[in-house]
Formats: sequence, C-alpha cells, structure tokens
Amino acid sequence: MLIVLVILFALLALGAGAAAVALFLQTNRLKQQHQDANKHIQALQQAQVQAETMRSQNSQLGQMVDEAREEDRKKVEWLDHQQQEIDWLRAELEKRPKITQKRYKILTVGVKWTGKTSLTLKWSNPLVDLGALQGTKIERYERTVSHVTTKEVVTEHVFEIGDWGGEHIVDAQQELIMDEIHGLLMVVDLAGKDGQQVDQQRVQDQLREFQPQSLKYFFGPKTLASCKAVVLFINKSDVLAGTPQQVEAEAKRYYKQLIDALELYKNQIDIRVLVGSATYGHSTHFLFSHFVERILPKNAYDTQLLQRMKSDLPHSAQGMPHALPANHGMHPHNQVPPPPHGATTRLPQAGVPQANPRPYGR
Repeated sequence: MLIVLVILFALLALGAGAAAVALFLQTNRLKQQHQDANKHIQALQQAQVQAETMRSQNSQLGQMVDEAREEDRKKVEWLDHQQQEIDWLRAELEKRPKITQKRYKILTVGVKWTGKTSLTLKWSNPLVDLGALQGTKIERYERTVSHVTTKEVVTEHVFEIGDWGGEHIVDAQQELIMDEIHGLLMVVDLAGKDGQQVDQQRVQDQLREFQPQSLKYFFGPKTLASCKAVVLFINKSDVLAGTPQQVEAEAKRYYKQLIDALELYKNQIDIRVLVGSATYGHSTHFLFSHFVERILPKNAYDTQLLQRMKSDLPHSAQGMPHALPANHGMHPHNQVPPPPHGATTRLPQAGVPQANPRPYGR
C-alpha cells in the first residue's frame, strides 16, 4: 500500500512538473506574442505617421503641379500673344519701305596742327567741344544728310568724312588712289599751334607739301572721275588785321602759288577757296552746304535739308563766291547753326566750345 501511495505521489509530482513546464512554456510564448504585438503596433504607428507625411507631401506636390500647370498656361498665352505681336510687326515691316544707305566719302588733308579736326567737326558736328581734341592718324565721322522715301525704299544719304593726321598725307593719297572719293578738303593755315601772327616759314613748308609735283598724286584719273568738289580752306585768318575783304586778299596772297596750282584743275573739278577760322567758326558753316550742293544729287534732297541749305547759303545755287560773307568776324555762336535733324557723329555730343573769341583782325 505504501508503494502504491509513493507511486501515486510520484505520478502527481510528475504531472505537476509537466503542467508547470507547460505553463512556463505557454507564458513565454504569450510574452513573445505580446512583444511581437507591440512591435506590430509600433510599426503600424510609424506606418500611419509615414502615411500622414506622404499625404501631406502629395497634397503639396498636387498644389505645385496645379501651380506649374497654371504657369504653363500663362506662358502659353504669353507666347501666343508674343507670336501674334511678332506676326503683326512682321506684317507692318513688310508694308514699310526698306532702308538702304548711300555714302559719300570726303577726305580732309593738311599738315600737322592746321586745325583739320576742328574744321571737320565744325561742319560735321558743330556742337563738339574743340578743347578735347587730340592729334590722330585717321578718324572717320558720319553725318546723315537726308532721307529720301519712295514707295518701297528709304534711302539714307550719309557723308563719311575721313580726317587724316598731318603726318599721314601719303596714306591719304593712297586712299585717293584706291577708293572712290567724292569730296576733298585741303586745309592750310597762316600760323602754327597757338600762333599769334603769320608764320612765313610755316606757310612755305605747306606750299612745299602741296607743290604742283605733289598735287598730281591728289588729282589722279580716279579722283578726277569721282570727286565733285575740292575746297582749299586757309585757316587761322584771325591772325590777320583789316576788313574781311583785306584779310581774304592777304590770306590768298600767301597761298597764291597753291591756288594757282589748283586752278589748273578747275576745268575738270570744282575748286573753291575759303578763308576763315575753324576755332571761331568763320566761314566753316559754308562747308556743309557747299559739299551738299556739289556732291549730293538733287533727287537726294529732303525738306529738312532744303531748309538748312536755305539758311546756310545766302548766295544762289549757281556756286559759292570766293568772297567772305559780310558778317565775317562775328561771334561764332551767331554763325554756326545747329546740326540738322538726323546728323550723327562717332564722337560724343559735347557742349558748345567755351573759348572767348577774339575780335576779327584784333
């Protein structure tokens, strides 16, 4: 009996141990499942947060897409408007006459410090500041003379003025030989730079520079065929005293040799002699009108040019007299007219020179 009880107690203990082990295992399994459940909950929470973030980003992206579409729509409308404007402008341009340009070349030559650049700018751009000028090898200026409109074409007539430095006369002769020149301005003077009286030696040097043997290089066959006007301008006449007529006669007497040499070509080309002062404007304003009258075809005149010619030329269209005008020697501001509408130059537009003019003949 005792043995049976022992066996029974042993079986009960064994069953209890087995139950305890089973319970322990079940407990561990439940704990693991709980941990796994917590992990799944955390993952779900993170996924929910990510989903909310993505929904917010999607909303922002959708808004950006809508804005981009609206911007594209505006750009398309703008491009359509631009294309319509381009088409309209193209149609308007096709209606307008085409613009062409006809150029006339005029050369200015002379020895150094004769006032070539001052003289050139006095008639190509009368408002330039002469105090800022410096010696150059070659400067080219442009002055629009007129605009002539026909049904299909607007022709712009332009004077191209080449101002050669005094030490480059040979280069100027080369241009006369190679290019088609329509006008020639030869500048001589009566005194050197800042001179107060006639410099006889300087006059003789210039006479030698333009002696008859040298002039033949200026008046070659090509020049005689294309050149319409030659002007000899005797500059710095303000160093002479006397009436305008006396000053002109005396200035011409100094350069009689050159004038006589030029007169040999008067049957082949128009020769004019002017006496004046580039600094103070004496006789300079006649140059533009004279070159226009001799070079520009009559069918190239427009209304503004005709008005300018009428104000600049007190003489008839038959030709410029050699005598100076009666008001020679007046204040330069009374003689130099403003540049006509459309006049251009490659130099900056400056104010009227501030020099105080000396009375003519002092």
